[in-house]
Amino acid sequence: MYKEAPWSLNGDGYIILYKFKKDFIKNNLFTQDFLKDYGCGGVGCVMIVDYKKSDIGPYRELLFIPGKFKYKDKKLNTISKIYVTTEDSVINGIRNWAIPKQLCRCDILNENDGEWFIFSIGEKEFMKIKFKANKLKFPVNTKLMPFPLIQKNLDKLYFTNFYGKGIGSFAKIEELEIDDKYFPNIKYFKPLSVIKVSNFNIVFPKAQVEGME
Repeated sequence: MYKEAPWSLNGDGYIILYKFKKDFIKNNLFTQDFLKDYGCGGVGCVMIVDYKKSDIGPYRELLFIPGKFKYKDKKLNTISKIYVTTEDSVINGIRNWAIPKQLCRCDILNENDGEWFIFSIGEKEFMKIKFKANKLKFPVNTKLMPFPLIQKNLDKLYFTNFYGKGIGSFAKIEELEIDDKYFPNIKYFKPLSVIKVSNFNIVFPKAQVEGME
């Protein structure tokens, strides 16, 4: 099912903020070639999201943003690796925003001392992560830390400024296992911050599309 942007999505999730080294970004298996030599630092992140509502129904998501890249006179982010749990999300992500979504399974396990997210393709579990959040709440808004996106599909560039807000609480990673053939190995990087975001709303507007020069 194709659903044209804009989209409005609601759910819960975690944002893990990092400051990655330039050589990690450049040598990362998943960074697109047209950006590899133009990394300029900045804050990157991993997002793990349980969308309860979207324009194509509920789904779950795991994504990686390495940091900022220079393109012309702008500093932009890119989603270099992303998994989602429905085929509709894969199709629409590529078609609307050139986001290179791949299909996976995501299981969530709630325990007394934390919350597990387990990602797999077929029988292969490629990422397991456990979070523990505290109870102190505060507002979260992308206006404070925007992630303007540049994505490439074939010979076209897609520029998107998504925005959203929700209720945050600080969290920590209790356990983490990653197969770096499937996802960047963040295990040995210390996060700047880990934030659980509840009851959020994110809007993905229609992308601005340009031909590559």
